[in-house]
Amino acid sequence: MKPKNQPYPLYEVPRVYDLKQMIESSAERDPDRIAFRYRKGKTIIDKSISQFLAEVNAVGTWLYHENIRDCHVALIDHNSYAWPVVYFAVITSRNVIVPIDRDLNREEMLQLIAHSESTHVFTSAGLAGELREAIPDTAIHSLSDLDEIIRAGTEMMENGERDYLDVVQDVDRLAMIVYTSGTTGASRGVMLNQANLVADCNSGCHTFNPEGRSLSVLPYHHTFGLVVSLLMYMCWEVSVFINTGVRYLMMDFKDAKPITAMLVPLHIQTFHKMIMENAKKTGKYQKLRTGMKLSLFLYSLGIDVRAKLMGEIREAFGGDLRYIFVGGAALDPYYETEFRAWGIELITAYGATECSPGIAANRNFHHRSGSCGRAIECCELRIADDGEVMIRGENVMMGYYRDEEGTAQAMHDGWYASGDIGYLDEDGFLFLTGRKKNLIILSDGENVSPEKLEAGIARIEGVSEVMVYQQGDAIDVQIFPEEAFAGRQDWFEEQIKKYNETLPPAQRIRNVKLREEEFPKSTSRKILRHKVLK
Repeated sequence: MKPKNQPYPLYEVPRVYDLKQMIESSAERDPDRIAFRYRKGKTIIDKSISQFLAEVNAVGTWLYHENIRDCHVALIDHNSYAWPVVYFAVITSRNVIVPIDRDLNREEMLQLIAHSESTHVFTSAGLAGELREAIPDTAIHSLSDLDEIIRAGTEMMENGERDYLDVVQDVDRLAMIVYTSGTTGASRGVMLNQANLVADCNSGCHTFNPEGRSLSVLPYHHTFGLVVSLLMYMCWEVSVFINTGVRYLMMDFKDAKPITAMLVPLHIQTFHKMIMENAKKTGKYQKLRTGMKLSLFLYSLGIDVRAKLMGEIREAFGGDLRYIFVGGAALDPYYETEFRAWGIELITAYGATECSPGIAANRNFHHRSGSCGRAIECCELRIADDGEVMIRGENVMMGYYRDEEGTAQAMHDGWYASGDIGYLDEDGFLFLTGRKKNLIILSDGENVSPEKLEAGIARIEGVSEVMVYQQGDAIDVQIFPEEAFAGRQDWFEEQIKKYNETLPPAQRIRNVKLREEEFPKSTSRKILRHKVLK
């Protein structure tokens, strides 16, 4: 039966007070609960919450034994089980954790290590050797040695070492420096403490219910991937299957059989195109479209047979997927309806690294199409006179590391200026219309949001990626086409001409440029606009 889309009480989830207590209390309640699952070769490894706690304690004890205290410690690796073990050990040992994107070029990586004043680095074996040569005065620890570190730490605890085990958590102390993706310029080091993180976790967990198994895909060095698909899942006490690379993603969906996954809009667009193109190739497109219409019609009458009607599509996602939590960028509402026909709700949310990151979210059974949801408990929203979204609350950052000027520009009497343009409807649902820095301002004073135009162009057949930008007093577009449409300039010009007919004159696109390679992107899959325009 179709649930009513209306307000309802918040979910009850055990409250957490610090990141050490987050693991310990969960292990006390259900020590044998499978916390993590991950692929190791052809084998899937299960780790219980009590095993995870024991390994975090062992690494924390080893850190103290090696006198790694009050240090800034960088963690550079792709998602793996080792990542959360090191993360929790460092952040709960009165050290400062600095997650860094493993896919950055070496120069950028070294700049962030230097800027964050990291004296220790945990990273993969391959990168460890390079970093030892590049920064010989920095202690480089290979994650390939983690099993040995855990064995050593365990032996130390058995011999009575308790310095780490007895440490008192100071939730107001700097705990993490996480660098923004820098889509419009240089990255900034956002300073967060444990109080910021647990406020966001507590509020976010009361808002949404994952209802069971999850698949963790988003990179942990990014706050959405870290807080929502790692820390919050720890609070929800559900099993997390760690996807360790995009080449395993569809295989992991089938093996993990998740009920919930956390993704960014580009994943959603890619999955949708993949399914539609496959339907066309196999001659099933019209049948699929007819089935989707029937699925939505029956659902609107309170008859939910989507899982049965759309079984073949759902099987690609493991068969049990009910929710995809979407964040990191704006999502075209068109996809909400498309996925709903398949029995998958896209639950959109809004966040910023500076806000730990959650700010607003839709709920399982109270959501509004096209919106980012309503403000979560720990913060409040207001819209400035120029339309900028402002945030104040327990989740807002301490400031930018070694950047007083940047902090002063971002913070205004306790309110964080997000740089996003949007509005609140009569029920408090937040709708975003674009980025303040990206706004195209024409000579007649017309303000045009490129994101709105991009959402429409992305639906054109053959478009893989798109970016709209200002060129003089006109609007141009760059398109990276799908492989089958490469070089088809006439096709795209004709499609943009048709699209222009749906737009006001001031918003119409003048020139179409086809790219031969993908746009440069951050690991959260956002186009790096400043690099394109440069």
